Amino acid sequence: MFPDRVVIYNDGHLPENWTIRELMVSHRSEPRNPMIANTFFRAGMIESWGRGITNITAACREVGQREPSFEFKHGREFSVTFYSDAIITTNITTSITTNNAASNGANETRRRVIAIMSANPNATVKTIAAELGIAERNVKNHIKALKDAGTIERVGATKNGHWVMK
Repeated sequence: MFPDRVVIYNDGHLPENWTIRELMVSHRSEPRNPMIANTFFRAGMIESWGRGITNITAACREVGQREPSFEFKHGREFSVTFYSDAIITTNITTSITTNNAASNGANETRRRVIAIMSANPNATVKTIAAELGIAERNVKNHIKALKDAGTIERVGATKNGHWVMK
């Protein structure tokens, strides 16, 4: 983080023969990890395939910010830079920490629970709790919220069943 920008870096790479220019126009989706991408899609965190860059750029314009810049270097370094003025960054940080921290934390934990269940549909509350480093009681609360929201379903008996993402 910098006073005027946030840079997000990933040492992954673009699909073969793609350039930054191709990301900036309508394109087919080619997720690096289709299982994770499908999990996020079913969880409602992706509304459609191949529109993420377009949506991010539009969201920045909507709030009056400069479009983000994307860089791909050395065939394996991808980064996106979001630009902002200090006032907006401060207001966003204050809002998140004072008003939404508990909600954001719960949502992030639920995303992680879904990811674990997707990778291992036979995961137990105990194994999920161990992987997340939280109490089993908390995992049960998150699972209940996910079930109530219709995001997940348990199929079969407690011991021999498995999780299904809706």
